[in-house]
Amino acid sequence: MLSTLSLRAGYGGKPVLQGLDLEVREGEIVAVIGRNGVGKSTLMKSLIGLVPTMDGSIIYRDQRVEQLSAFRRARLGIGYVPQGRDVFPRLSVGENIAVGGMRQGGVSPGDRSRVLGYFPILQERWSQRAGTMSGGQQQQLAIGRVLVANPQLILLDEPSEGIQPNIVQDIARIMVQLNKDTGVTVVLVEQNIDMIRAMAQRCYVMDKGRIVAELDRDALADGEAMRRHLAV
Repeated sequence: MLSTLSLRAGYGGKPVLQGLDLEVREGEIVAVIGRNGVGKSTLMKSLIGLVPTMDGSIIYRDQRVEQLSAFRRARLGIGYVPQGRDVFPRLSVGENIAVGGMRQGGVSPGDRSRVLGYFPILQERWSQRAGTMSGGQQQQLAIGRVLVANPQLILLDEPSEGIQPNIVQDIARIMVQLNKDTGVTVVLVEQNIDMIRAMAQRCYVMDKGRIVAELDRDALADGEAMRRHLAV
């Protein structure tokens, strides 16, 4: 479904990604892990089009997309939940969801019902300003805002950041269920070992802008090895 070939991308003409190669098959949940500062968030931003590609290619469903703007990639079915959530704080929950539905001309009753089925807290807080919600509630809103547009691929950047552990577990469980129910493909950048284990079917390890290892589900169970890969 998604692959990068010798991808180089970065800021101000300086590459952070140094010829990165990865491949994600349809229906998978794949994690990308590594120490702080190795380029994980840059990878996610380059996949959605917020960081320009300097060299190499990004292929989504057999189409090269590295020259497409972010909104055009979104229209192809790629959803992006950024690090830090970035909900619209002055808008209500319902208005944030409506923004997410603009890609397909609005939110249908069926799409609204489906999103609220996965995240019932959003129904309870429908008229509340997003900026007054907890971090965990905002993260659920950020995912719901993407989900309402029916993406085929969701890019999740550090979904556990700043969220209490029980909500992290809830989000992991919901994303796994969503994957089972709909077949949506998920790529997540994450540091939380428990969340990685709960969600990911396999995992890429990044270092210095490159993929340096690939771990299967059995390898994810090796706590000591995982901590080495994540150590700052």
